[in-house]
Amino acid sequence: MKALMLKLYQTLCNYRKEGSFGYVQTYPLPTPSMIRGMVHEIMEFTEYKPLKISIQGKSDAVITNIQKVFKFDRDSNSRPDNPYKITVGKATKTATHGILFIDLHVNMQLIIHISFREDNEKMLNELYKKIQEKIVVLGRNEDFALVEDLKIVGLNNYSGRSANTQFPMYVMENSLIEKCGTRYRLPFYYDTVESFEENRVFHFVEPYYVGKDVPLKKDSILQDEENNIVCLLEVD
Repeated sequence: MKALMLKLYQTLCNYRKEGSFGYVQTYPLPTPSMIRGMVHEIMEFTEYKPLKISIQGKSDAVITNIQKVFKFDRDSNSRPDNPYKITVGKATKTATHGILFIDLHVNMQLIIHISFREDNEKMLNELYKKIQEKIVVLGRNEDFALVEDLKIVGLNNYSGRSANTQFPMYVMENSLIEKCGTRYRLPFYYDTVESFEENRVFHFVEPYYVGKDVPLKKDSILQDEENNIVCLLEVD
């Protein structure tokens, strides 16, 4: 099997947990949904293309920042008593402002492997080309990523004597020799919606987030040509 191996660096970034608003918390690593969104944005897909994704990496620290934010209502009539009215283009909007606390990873280094379920090699070649032409964003809109390495690699069965995680990573339960780490229910993709008002129906994957040097079952993981351990996450 082939996969695109992508090494990214981000100075400051937040991988937002759903439901955290006044205090915006972050996942320890980007979720599969964030990687899926990044790939679909780069490839300009208009419908979901099934993926398999391996995510590992580390940051130096997580700090909490204070930010002043401005929010604009989509419908200015939704808050008729709001005195803060502004013009955006040709539209009149109402605005609110305030502060929020936000967790930020410092010096995040990521190793990501991406494989498509259909037309894999063709898609990988196209993704490889487009990543070099575009700015990569992962997390919030302002979370730009520096591409430190990019190559298409072969994935093989693990051949070493013992397998330990090389970085903190997401792994499925069947890859763990002893259950450890933190179990997450992570969004992977959502069904197509036609408007903002329509609810998004997400599909989830439930991996464990484990640290470095955690022993894994050799027969349930893969490794690439640079001996990086690969644990692919996917949903039906």
